[in-house]
Amino acid sequence: MLRRSIAGAGPMRAVRAARRGPWAETWRDGRMRRRTVIAGLALAGWPRIAGAQTQAHVAALWPFTESDDEGRALAEAFNAALRDQGHPDQPVDHRWGGADPERTRILATELVAARPPVIFAYLNAQLSAVATATRTIPIVFVGASDPVGFGYVESLQRPGGNITGFTLYEAPLGGKWVAALKEAVPSIRRVTLLSNPSTEIRGKNLYAEPFRSTAAALGIEPRVVKVEKTADIDPVIADLARQGHGGLIVAPGTFSEANGDRIVALTTRNTIPTVFAIRRFAYRGGLMSYGPDPTEAVRRAAAYVGRILRGENPATLPVQAPTKFDFIVNLKSARSMGVDISSALLAQADEIVE
Repeated sequence: MLRRSIAGAGPMRAVRAARRGPWAETWRDGRMRRRTVIAGLALAGWPRIAGAQTQAHVAALWPFTESDDEGRALAEAFNAALRDQGHPDQPVDHRWGGADPERTRILATELVAARPPVIFAYLNAQLSAVATATRTIPIVFVGASDPVGFGYVESLQRPGGNITGFTLYEAPLGGKWVAALKEAVPSIRRVTLLSNPSTEIRGKNLYAEPFRSTAAALGIEPRVVKVEKTADIDPVIADLARQGHGGLIVAPGTFSEANGDRIVALTTRNTIPTVFAIRRFAYRGGLMSYGPDPTEAVRRAAAYVGRILRGENPATLPVQAPTKFDFIVNLKSARSMGVDISSALLAQADEIVE
């Protein structure tokens, strides 16, 4: 695996230039939906957690199974970052809900019943489960896209309640994934965005509008397909293979975390060029990925947990966006699919898997 410096050319130049832009606009967006602040959570006076309480287990809810290597690595990164924050003896109760919504709901209820000093939630499905169960215990999340739109926080700069955290993905990425795919495979004629419940707000896919508009500008026929169970994946990929000249974009979420390896296997077998939002699937055989480093986001979230343990108020800790996005190309997979990645696009890759 090689690490390359970033150079700009073609549609991906826009990807690089927009790394900070979309979030800067979001931070300035004054049209934030208001959310009721529960009585007793004074904005300037979140109660300092007493010394005896700080040794209660911090709770963490993950969208992985306990045996998943990625999940265990992220959990350890969280533990290590919490130690670095001056809490070397702070116990953490890690719970593993996988992609099972009912199990996730049950675990969230159990965690809240234990009254931990802080709850950490990874991705939207986990945040939704714990946010439904409590409006008083501080919650720090990673990976909930559009937390204002979902109603978790009043605004990004001042969340206003018991929830704060770190986003991983935002709507403009829908267009950037299409641009990367088109530059990698200029002959592509149609592209499918594989959506899942985690990417929808009030029935609308978060990435659909920029995905469709960018595809249209590049002369590509766009299609958004929502999948909710593993069996739904096969016909989508089979349809792309049957039509030919098609590509796939896999939106992030708990469903994608759980089914990414299957999607890699199916798209490789059917030679469907695919862009993943989740970076590890590019390492595992997917053609490309473009997205943030989740380990870095988890470390930043642990820092927020540490600050809350020291008495800071989650209502005043701003929701933060990623500071960097990485473009990863799996050159080995490209060769096996017969995709000739241009030198200009390879020059823009942060990492090349060979």
